Amino acid sequence: MRFGSMVVAVALLGAPGVALAQDPGGGVRTPGFERDARRLFQRFVEDAAIMPGGWIEGRLAYASLPNGETALLGPLVAFRLAPNLEAGLRFGFIDIERDPGVNESGFSDVDLYLKYRPSRLGRQRLAFGALVKAATADEQDGLGTGETDVEIFGAYRANLQAVTLVLNAGVRLNGDPPGVDSEDSILFGGGVLLPATQRLTFILEGSWESERVDGAGDDGRLTTGFQLMGRNGRGGFRAAVALPLTDPAPEYEVLAGALFTY
Repeated sequence: MRFGSMVVAVALLGAPGVALAQDPGGGVRTPGFERDARRLFQRFVEDAAIMPGGWIEGRLAYASLPNGETALLGPLVAFRLAPNLEAGLRFGFIDIERDPGVNESGFSDVDLYLKYRPSRLGRQRLAFGALVKAATADEQDGLGTGETDVEIFGAYRANLQAVTLVLNAGVRLNGDPPGVDSEDSILFGGGVLLPATQRLTFILEGSWESERVDGAGDDGRLTTGFQLMGRNGRGGFRAAVALPLTDPAPEYEVLAGALFTY
């Protein structure tokens, strides 16, 4: 699957509409305009935001590497289970090209997560959660490790008058596939979400994770992008570019998604 065809598929995934949620008083609200519906790119999960309703996004991630390229197309789903509880999943169809002559494609692993946020502290939020990577990808084709990974994380978010500040940290317990010397990794991140208008938000995000495989090196990225919601707040579009902060990170990464909220 080539890059251009993936872009078209993302647009098709985001095309359907969805009805607005109703508030307890019988009025219509627009979850897409709320602060918790303005989300990070790299660390969407590891954030102290809890969706006011639900989020469905058809997303594309394309990365250019020194010896090839990777592209992933698939859904990202998040929904509120309770006022302080969010769950979700993400997976996709992944295409990998490596020099010389390696070209494999298939379904990726599936990430499942659950996140809890205690009662609000004014404009500040704290959240704690866990993510489990289900090893569904074909390890024989190099699409996954064939092992289950578990991540535990904490997050902080402050919704100030002009900006939202976010921080996150966690530890990832990586499985140990045969013939690979894997390492448990730690991760840190932070960002600024700047609402320019009710519909438009600019996002600046830094993310770093220590090496998952011995000798692979740390992965640090600086991601800049935007989130634009539709006039009625039901759907929108997101796009970003990530540049490397460490040598093992991709030379560049393009992220795009069409979404709707409910």
